[in-house]
Amino acid sequence: MRRLFAFLALGALTALAIGSAAALGVDGGTIQAGVDTDLTCDPDGVQVLGWGFETDTGLVHNVRIGGISAACEGHSLFVTVTAGGATYAGSIAALSVAQVDPGSATVPFTPRPPEDITALQIVIEGGS
Repeated sequence: MRRLFAFLALGALTALAIGSAAALGVDGGTIQAGVDTDLTCDPDGVQVLGWGFETDTGLVHNVRIGGISAACEGHSLFVTVTAGGATYAGSIAALSVAQVDPGSATVPFTPRPPEDITALQIVIEGGS
């Protein structure tokens, strides 16, 4: 009986952790720099499709980004996660055909507890 209670409690904690990570909001806009009049490859932005929560560690290991325009193929994707007052970075050097419209890109970062994650910044740069 104790074992059953322990498994139920662990399941409830896991559900709570996943729910708190899913509730994180993402907002922002396009930032441009340079001399060209149109430097963006994805003017309508991207979406966070999910977080890579590992039940064996209880930590979030990655973030899955979708809605990346095909025009961003070959560009670099960077994410910065703020958790517990510190920042953790992850990146993909060159987005492939499979990762852009309508695909998705999974970007790993230093694993963090979901309740510590407070912000996410996504930047796509590069190209021809």
